[in-house]
Amino acid sequence: MAKSALLVDFDNIFSALWSLDQRIALKFASEPGDWLQILANSYLSEDTRRWLFARCYLNPAGFVSAPGDAGERLYFSRFRPGFVRAGFEVVDCPAVTRGGKNAADIRIVIDALDLLSHRTRFDEFVIASGDSDFTPLLQRLRAEDRRIAVLSPGYLAAAYSAVADRIIGFEALETILNADIENDAPSSQTAAEPAGMGQENVVSDEASDFAAFIRTRYDQATEPLNLAALAFETARICPAAKQSAWFGKGFKGAVSDLHLPNVRTSQHHIWDDERHQPPSAAPTSESSIPNSVAELSRQLELPRLETGGWQALFATLELYSDSHEFRLSEATRWTRDKLAEQGVQIARASIGQVVRGAQIGGAPLNESAIPSAKAIGEAYLASLMGRAETLGVSIDKPTEETLAALFGISDGHSQEG
Repeated sequence: MAKSALLVDFDNIFSALWSLDQRIALKFASEPGDWLQILANSYLSEDTRRWLFARCYLNPAGFVSAPGDAGERLYFSRFRPGFVRAGFEVVDCPAVTRGGKNAADIRIVIDALDLLSHRTRFDEFVIASGDSDFTPLLQRLRAEDRRIAVLSPGYLAAAYSAVADRIIGFEALETILNADIENDAPSSQTAAEPAGMGQENVVSDEASDFAAFIRTRYDQATEPLNLAALAFETARICPAAKQSAWFGKGFKGAVSDLHLPNVRTSQHHIWDDERHQPPSAAPTSESSIPNSVAELSRQLELPRLETGGWQALFATLELYSDSHEFRLSEATRWTRDKLAEQGVQIARASIGQVVRGAQIGGAPLNESAIPSAKAIGEAYLASLMGRAETLGVSIDKPTEETLAALFGISDGHSQEG
């Protein structure tokens, strides 16, 4: 397994992607954990890799013009929490010239040179930038016998690309960010091919290896697994399964046949409904939640509920506290089942997050004084404000008021009685 370092010039990559495909740019900036996992298992070399160093250099005041809204800006600072959650160290690189140029390139060079003498001998450096000013750096890395990959969606100067061992251009990035495991579904010709006895034994062994690997990854996962990333990873462990078009069922179908415990799936993720909070999703046109709050909810990993769902959640937690001796495991299960009877679907992990948030915010459910539904909602909102500050997410007063309205705890809503 390669020991790898990843250095991302966010402004350079995001701006280049934005000029080519805004949807792809937003996926790159909003879901770094997904593409980071895919890159760990493909596109760079034949070996898998451990990201021992991952740093993102970002100008928090940088921006692009938001689509559809004249004069509205999409600031890069909004993407900072996602990179923090994905395990990156984010280095703020504010503009140092009137033209808006920041010092990210200098910081990347200094950090890369420092890593050359690090006691961990890095096998591979992945430089995410199309800036040809890095050419001398790449030449130095090559002279030190380190593998080099350049990730950039834009045009690369010949001298810059010639030094790299691997170029990850726009097409590869598009494939990674649009990874669709349904593309692995078999063609009718592949599915109809007969197998001899020897092939049957290979398929049987491969099926056992496939099942063991998927179950292990699923059991060890601490958050929802991206299906495309999991497919890339599994293909390395079980190449015959991949070649058989996942036993003639497609990857998602093969995983479904394992009947994993408490399993839930979406188009792009798989998760344990008992242990994991469902993956965040971009706001849809059908949602009544304002886009700004929907984006904030994604950054803070809030349960995706409308106002009525939040009110029902807080009221049901109050009811549980009033009628039971508090036990978190029982509370999340009981609350989930009661909400399901009301048509509100929410995972136990999400309920647990709200319970812990309420406790941090000053409304614990395990004390003799039972907090009201409104008090639980207010405490949860208070905990979110503190959490946002820790993540570097700015919440202004209007957004806070919108959140309060979403939770049904503003002056215009009542949960008492």
